[in-house]
Amino acid sequence: MIRFGRHDRRGAGIAVAAALAGAIEVAGAVSLADEMATAPLPPTVERLDAERGQIRRDTVAAEARAADVRREVSGFERRRQEALRALEAEGAALAAREREAELAVRALGTGLAERDAEIEHVLRAGGQWVSFTHDIAPILRARCVACHTAREPGGGHVMTHHAALLADSGAGAAVVPGDPDSALVRVVADGSMPKDGTPLAAAEVDLIRRWVARGARLDAGADPEAALVRIMPRQRQPDPPAVYPVAVPVSALAFHPDGTRLASAGYHEVLVWSVPEGRLLGRITNVAERVLSLAFHPDGRRLAVAAGTPGTLGEVKVFDADTGALLADLGAADDAMLAVAFTPDGGRIAAAGADPSLRLFTSGPFSPVGEHTDHADWVQGIAFSADGRRIVTASRDKTAKVVDTADGRLVTTFPAHQAPVQAAAWLPGGTLVATGGADGAVRIWEAEGGKETRRIGGFAGSVDVLAVVGDERIAAGDRTGTVRLHSLADGKKLGSFAIAQSPLTALAVSRDGGHLAAGTLDGTIGLITLSGDPGPVRWQALPAIATPGATPSAAAAAP
Repeated sequence: MIRFGRHDRRGAGIAVAAALAGAIEVAGAVSLADEMATAPLPPTVERLDAERGQIRRDTVAAEARAADVRREVSGFERRRQEALRALEAEGAALAAREREAELAVRALGTGLAERDAEIEHVLRAGGQWVSFTHDIAPILRARCVACHTAREPGGGHVMTHHAALLADSGAGAAVVPGDPDSALVRVVADGSMPKDGTPLAAAEVDLIRRWVARGARLDAGADPEAALVRIMPRQRQPDPPAVYPVAVPVSALAFHPDGTRLASAGYHEVLVWSVPEGRLLGRITNVAERVLSLAFHPDGRRLAVAAGTPGTLGEVKVFDADTGALLADLGAADDAMLAVAFTPDGGRIAAAGADPSLRLFTSGPFSPVGEHTDHADWVQGIAFSADGRRIVTASRDKTAKVVDTADGRLVTTFPAHQAPVQAAAWLPGGTLVATGGADGAVRIWEAEGGKETRRIGGFAGSVDVLAVVGDERIAAGDRTGTVRLHSLADGKKLGSFAIAQSPLTALAVSRDGGHLAAGTLDGTIGLITLSGDPGPVRWQALPAIATPGATPSAAAAAP
């Protein structure tokens, strides 16, 4: 038996009491847990639990629908891929058929051309061939085309190209192949056409009748849609007068790249002058009546000439700059060609005129690469960007345009002049363009978007000529005969040079920016040295000694 002391007994009692209390607390807790486990849940909990269950069920349903959608998408994608493969196969088959059709058309065209050539050969051998390009087209163009164009089809007939003669425009065809009683033959035979004009000569009427009777054929290789002037044989232009009785307008100027020569417009010729003396070095002939634009190739060995007889003929030719020999004839147009330019690298040449098309050619050898008609009226000025990738055009239709030279895409149209646009130039950097117009202003605008960034005014009448001088200045001229220099940065006027009491008609700047040349309507040429000299050197573009046809080098040796 264990015995406790007084104190021990007291401590043991406390321990026993604590144990009993713990036991009671545990028993109470167990009882409370049992009671809570069997007690009903509060309504809020029941509601939340029910919502939770519904969410779980909705989630399962949504997952099932998502799985269905994924299966549908997979099926759709499979079907789409199958459809794409089918379409690609069908496209390839169509492309192959198209190629076959093109080859067939080409072969048939070749066959037709061969037969045409054979027929032409047989008829020529038998003395029965009448050439449309050599015999008929010149007569029609000289006597009929003026009153029978697409815009003004007299009597309902268009006679500007071979296909039009044979087409029924509602008034019947002018020419029925093989029928010598065709409308064209009747009206020229009885003298009723040309209307109000001198009747055709009997020999001309006979040519037309025989041509129609033998099938109204087109010469082998000629384009039936081409304007008559483009397929006719080119004739040498008349020589200029040996001595001019009066000076003619200086409608074009161009500096040779070395800066020692200046080419100017003459009458049926290009005049070549020394710089800075203004001495006549030579005369390049075989050009149309009025020379309207000049451009030296960057190598200085070739000179491009845009010229024309207004309302009758336009032409672009390239000459040897030293000998004056004709190197290339880039074709004719029904109206004057007004502008010509080489790319800065010399690889291409552009020409534009009153027809109003923009034509592009390679320059070695010279061959056409594109023709674009974006304007509704004359194209009076053109300029290539420094990289040659774009060209700006100035037109009488009151707009200027930027065209991509690679694909002919129209990049920008600038209409702010609201008057005929006379001249255009690219500013250094290639993002801005300057244009001068009949509104008496020079406008600077963005080539990409056409936004105008600056306007230079104060001119007396139309601004007809422009030239960028170096990186910081621009020269412009108006109808007063004065050349003005302005800052490109802010448009501020930097100076002016009076050339003549006559409108300025041409302006050129030397490659080094040291000289400006200006031409006027009264035949004056002014040479401005941009180094603080007292004033321009002036002379009249008036040949009085050099022999027509003389080359620059030969004329230079003349007394």
